[in-house]
Amino acid sequence: MDEKTNDNVHTTEKKDTVGVFGLIAFVLSAMVGGGIYDLPQNMAFNAGMLGQLIGWALTGIIMWFIVRSFMTLSEIRPEYTTGLYKYAEDGFGKFTGFFVSWGYWICECFANVTYSVLLMSTLNAFWPGTFTGGNNIPSLIGGTIILWAMSILILRGIKDASWVDMSGTIIMLASTACFIITMLVAFNWNKFTSNIFANQAIPALSDKAMGSLAVQVKNTMMTTLWVFGGVEGAVVLSDKARSQKDVRNATKYGFLLCLVLYAMASLLPLGLRSYGQIAKMSSPSSATLMEIVIGPIGRLIITFGVVFAVLSSWLTWTIMLSEMPRAAAIDGTFPKSFGKLNSKQVPWFSVIVSTIVMQIIIISTHFAGHAFNTMLTIVGTMTVPPYLISMMYLVKVSKNDKTFNIHNEPLSVSRNSAYIVAWLAILGTLFMGYSAGIKYTAISFVIYAIGIPFFIHARHQYAPDRPAMTKNEKIFASCIVIVALVGLAWMFLVK
Repeated sequence: MDEKTNDNVHTTEKKDTVGVFGLIAFVLSAMVGGGIYDLPQNMAFNAGMLGQLIGWALTGIIMWFIVRSFMTLSEIRPEYTTGLYKYAEDGFGKFTGFFVSWGYWICECFANVTYSVLLMSTLNAFWPGTFTGGNNIPSLIGGTIILWAMSILILRGIKDASWVDMSGTIIMLASTACFIITMLVAFNWNKFTSNIFANQAIPALSDKAMGSLAVQVKNTMMTTLWVFGGVEGAVVLSDKARSQKDVRNATKYGFLLCLVLYAMASLLPLGLRSYGQIAKMSSPSSATLMEIVIGPIGRLIITFGVVFAVLSSWLTWTIMLSEMPRAAAIDGTFPKSFGKLNSKQVPWFSVIVSTIVMQIIIISTHFAGHAFNTMLTIVGTMTVPPYLISMMYLVKVSKNDKTFNIHNEPLSVSRNSAYIVAWLAILGTLFMGYSAGIKYTAISFVIYAIGIPFFIHARHQYAPDRPAMTKNEKIFASCIVIVALVGLAWMFLVK
């Protein structure tokens, strides 16, 4: 009986695995989403051509160190199939693992709400005034319907959801390709190289003096940090991957493809209009640019692209956010209920609770004047601690051969190179966090502090006769609370 049961479980798990192309679709969808369609305006608001070019180059280098670190971790710790959470727990204890899992979970909940706001705002183009701002009452109703529909789809099985996600990703890439090709055809070198330092005010072009190149590059980092969120998507879903090699390939190729798409999407439009003109365009700015070149059909192409891209990314993030609470529940840092699976091997309780959390956040957007920007800022800053802790774990295990290659398997990377790359990734992550804003990072710790009672409850549930926290964990928790209090003071007392 036991043998038969095990065979059935194995068959189910094998059936629900995702191959390299499915994983790449997850990575692309998690990163690109709908953000690429407004990237021209977002980047032009902060920098001119040269500042953007340097910003993408610098971000590409930093993100490559982070991507390379995740690829290395996937290779040297293939048994840690939920990625970020397990790296934190193995390296720094259960509370740190909870810290990463909780933060990543809530971060993804906010990420999904950005999709709700963006989608409803885009639909407002079809029904003007109906979904104004993406956070009025009709928008809340529309977002709620889609939110629960997504959750029902996921509960039917991750394999089915991955195929829907791949289809949405293909449509997103097709519309993005149309935009990039159109910008290439309309590209004018003289316009592209005009005022490249963005240090002159040209009223006729709406260009403003943007400050030094260093200031411009720093200001782009909030945008670039957000658009690369999700690069770890294949690592988070590696439990469902066909092989760890597929995870590494999906992470690498997904990142490289996104970097090229992002850079082209923000730079090529500068060959059509100046950065000042693009900065003033309404959202999504790529639709306005397309309309300038090929007329109303151009706006229609982008609008449909936004709808499909957002739905695809929404689905991706909903799948991703259900995985870490499940792993944390299995390890005793989340309440036991989060580990429950349905017949499709989907963590149904985690999905439902996550949907309820997102429902609450969607309702709260009604009271935010700039809902999308608020959600974007929270998502961007909350990705920093989980990335940082994962990189710190790689530094820790790369200190000597005994802790680095514990399986004594042939590796594609040496211990010394992994150690150096991990340190460079840490420095890059800290820089991007600083660029995103220390204020917002401190405020995001309020959300981390809210999770502490849940960890204590889970530890009492799993080990009632033991202290919920060690001495070091109590110190860490105290630091989180202190930073959270600073963030609250910063939010309410400092204008």
